[in-house]
Amino acid sequence: MNPIHSFRERLRQINHEAFQSPFPDLSHEMALSTQALRREFGDIATVPADPHGIESAVLAYLNTGQLNTFRDIKYICFGVSSPYGAESTRLIEHDVLFTDLLKTVEHLQQEPRKFRRCYQGLLKSYFNYRCYATELVTGGKNWLILRDLLAQHCQALAKQKPVMDWAQALYQHKNLLADAPCKPYAKALLAGDLKIVDELKNRLGVDDDTWVMDELVIAHVQASTDLKDPEFVQQIAPLIQLLDKHTLLITKGLALLLRRYEACVNRPEHHGLRDTALREWKSPWLEANKPMWHAQIGETATNMVKLWLTKQHIKDFFELLQADRQADTQRMEFWLQYAEAIEDFWLALGNFSFYNQQTDYKRIRKQMEGHCMRLEGSNQNYDNAFLMKIGNFVFIEFGKQNNACHVFSFNNLPFATGQTSVAGTQSGLKNTRHPGWQGKLSHFDGWQQEFAKSLLKYANAAPMENHAHQDPFSASKRISPSFSPSQNRKLTEESSRSNHQLKPIDLDKLREFCAMHNLHFDDHRNLGGAVWVRTSDKQATIADALRKTGFQYQQNKGWWLA
Repeated sequence: MNPIHSFRERLRQINHEAFQSPFPDLSHEMALSTQALRREFGDIATVPADPHGIESAVLAYLNTGQLNTFRDIKYICFGVSSPYGAESTRLIEHDVLFTDLLKTVEHLQQEPRKFRRCYQGLLKSYFNYRCYATELVTGGKNWLILRDLLAQHCQALAKQKPVMDWAQALYQHKNLLADAPCKPYAKALLAGDLKIVDELKNRLGVDDDTWVMDELVIAHVQASTDLKDPEFVQQIAPLIQLLDKHTLLITKGLALLLRRYEACVNRPEHHGLRDTALREWKSPWLEANKPMWHAQIGETATNMVKLWLTKQHIKDFFELLQADRQADTQRMEFWLQYAEAIEDFWLALGNFSFYNQQTDYKRIRKQMEGHCMRLEGSNQNYDNAFLMKIGNFVFIEFGKQNNACHVFSFNNLPFATGQTSVAGTQSGLKNTRHPGWQGKLSHFDGWQQEFAKSLLKYANAAPMENHAHQDPFSASKRISPSFSPSQNRKLTEESSRSNHQLKPIDLDKLREFCAMHNLHFDDHRNLGGAVWVRTSDKQATIADALRKTGFQYQQNKGWWLA
């Protein structure tokens, strides 16, 4: 038989026998082959399964400066951002050795598989290193150098054969290798679309503890600040909850929210912002804490939160800390009008409030830490005192309603505001013989108007603008019967002057002037207050015009004319 014919016949028999038999199940063999290929060409989610080997390679390099084998180079690339050794050294924070490593990796471009594997390790390290959280300049500089290297080769890797999904994903998300890396995702996050989070995790191996996840949160917060006021306000509560889950980001995220909220046209007290800021940064009233507040949100936003806290403490005192534990709404409403004028305040608590372990009492003492004293005296167990610095004077209200409000010169007090305890008697808060004592204001019928006159003349303090809608205080123009010329000469003289006629001012011209310069003004003269133009003294033209009209400037409040 012809040899060719014999070969052909043999092939026919083999094919016939093959198709007569069932095909074997090769799924197991295929899975093993896939794993082998991944080991060979690399999987972004896979770190070499030898953490001890990575640590040993990094420490050896830190000690010797030598890169002996490809295995060492590969392992070191995966470990450059991790802390190793007794001193928790990170290779990325070493100037010379890190630079030498990158040069060595770049020389591997002629061997694509090796270069790609080292690139993967460097990418994982890039994601893991929080450069913004380090105080080391070298670490931040090297992180940026690494970012540039990764960006430089990103496109080439995406086209390299065999095609790697992680390399293509990185090219699609190359914004991660640039400034504002997560800004492109902000709009989707704001809409509640979290698909991008899953994609970055699954395709790029981004872990929860990387800076990428941090940046996603900050991008979400930042995007909310670009919304209009109503939409932004709706986002605040869920964003605070989000920040609470990322403790390293609370300060930055909270600062963004508070600065934006301060810029809202209407900004009523926001309990979530207030309580979170107080928890994280402590009280802005304490001098030791002010630099932190001002550094994070500036003086204007800090004053906004201080005003919220002042209102809260006024409410706490006149609602919770009354001697009979019955809310005193009249006094509370009156002093809330002057919350903006209160420059500082202290509490003096009787034993019942000072040692009470109920939640509200513990909260008050914690919030007033450094501004809280114990009230001493034979009948002070259930009484409390609220000390308010307004201008250069301290006004002291007591929980027991039969007590008058005592007024002292702030620069001449019979006690120190920082002391641990103070007497609520004639030797302390009611020391009428002390040279710094100015008088007392009693809560008889019409007391609100007399208080308002004294506050205006003493401290130049007027009711806040958002209380201007309230009816004028009823009452006579007499001095409170508790005043006598001998005891209360200073208060009597000041109060008596309040009966003069209102200083004439052309409100139509003032309204036109304010409209021209986009300013706001309030007229509180019918409440015993002044006319206020709410602007700073930084614009020379406006300041000169107001000054020539007789207005005077008060820091953080504006220009006033009585």
